[in-house]
Amino acid sequence: MGELPALLRPKYTPIAIYHLDEIPDYAGEPGEGGCIVGSLLLPAMEGRTVAAKKERIGCKGAWDGLGLGGEDPADRSGMAERYSTGTEGRNGRHYFCCPEIIQNNYLDKVPVYGKGNECVVFQPIDEAEKMCAPIETVVMIVDAVEYSAMITLAGFSRKTDDSVVRSAFGFGCEQLYAMPRQEGEREIPRMVLGLTEFFTRRFIDPGRMALSMPYNLYKQLDEDCKYSFLKDDAWRESTKPKCDNCC
Repeated sequence: MGELPALLRPKYTPIAIYHLDEIPDYAGEPGEGGCIVGSLLLPAMEGRTVAAKKERIGCKGAWDGLGLGGEDPADRSGMAERYSTGTEGRNGRHYFCCPEIIQNNYLDKVPVYGKGNECVVFQPIDEAEKMCAPIETVVMIVDAVEYSAMITLAGFSRKTDDSVVRSAFGFGCEQLYAMPRQEGEREIPRMVLGLTEFFTRRFIDPGRMALSMPYNLYKQLDEDCKYSFLKDDAWRESTKPKCDNCC
């Protein structure tokens, strides 16, 4: 186990996401259901390694978000109306005020990776690192205190005052893979706040969110943490109320 999980002591081990040409013999099949949070993320949170190719994943949005080559471009572009004003005879979801805004602020900003013939793997980070897997992004499922610690740790050696977290609209799968992978292409990457998509919340404890990041950022935080506030428990004790009526 790396330094970061050992010191932060989160309830769930960090999860590595990577791609291979074929499904490995050490991976199980995803669980049932269309959403990858239920079928891939939850099994990995339970300590299992799961993998799937495009044809095994029922949600077409996950073809975009998990680096599996993407759905038909016409279907993806149709989201501009479906998630804003809607079309004649079909109400929109009104997540954005108009198709132009969703196109500019979301569809044009979140890339689609992959060729379509890859296999995506979700695996506990310690197992993935032990076998030198080609890890691309890392997902941490955190509560509010763990989130606070990660925000603080992310600024420990950061050489810019830019935000340490990217918080923007995206589907659950995009926030776990496509968006953090894109962050890895930045000179100074950020973590991505995930599981903000309404549908994915049904699978997760209400008090928990996802923090996803490119693997290179995870390794930087894993190195920094042993010199930081995480090396002792003063930070953890400071989160506990000292009396019933303290401010």
